[in-house]
Amino acid sequence: MQEAKLITGLQNGEQRAVATWFTTYFDRLLVVAQLRVSDKAEAEELVQETFINCMKQIGLFRGKSSLWTWMNAVLRHEIADYYRKKYAKKALKTFPLVDSFMISHVHDADDVSEKVASVLSKMKRESGELLQQKYIDKLKVAEIASRCGRSCKAIESDLFRARKEFQYLWIREE
Repeated sequence: MQEAKLITGLQNGEQRAVATWFTTYFDRLLVVAQLRVSDKAEAEELVQETFINCMKQIGLFRGKSSLWTWMNAVLRHEIADYYRKKYAKKALKTFPLVDSFMISHVHDADDVSEKVASVLSKMKRESGELLQQKYIDKLKVAEIASRCGRSCKAIESDLFRARKEFQYLWIREE
């Protein structure tokens, strides 16, 4: 099926066009997703989400790029969202100050991602970066101190203040 005809069929909700679209692009998108996400089930889920989002937006597609290029861009956004959510979950698991009372009002991974991102965005830049180096990048205090040209004691003090700031802002978000 010619691409322009396929796009028109998709925009009109034709079942044959949807089936052709899916069989034409699913495997290609899956290859791209698996290059960036090692878990095959997660990669398949991302491709499914890509198709859903593309179908929702197909009416806005103007053909300034090929359908493949457009879908690839949507997939890249899905992969970026996947890693943002994964990063937020990892942040919560690794921050020692996030205990059960702090996540009592959080219902799912999206809530967690939004809340962590919101809290980190409200923190002083240096404090947020310090927490990320310590708990996400898993750097030792001595490594952070060396990178910053400061003493270990100074970094430990800054980490203490950063954890308090994170906790304060987290509680204020509830």
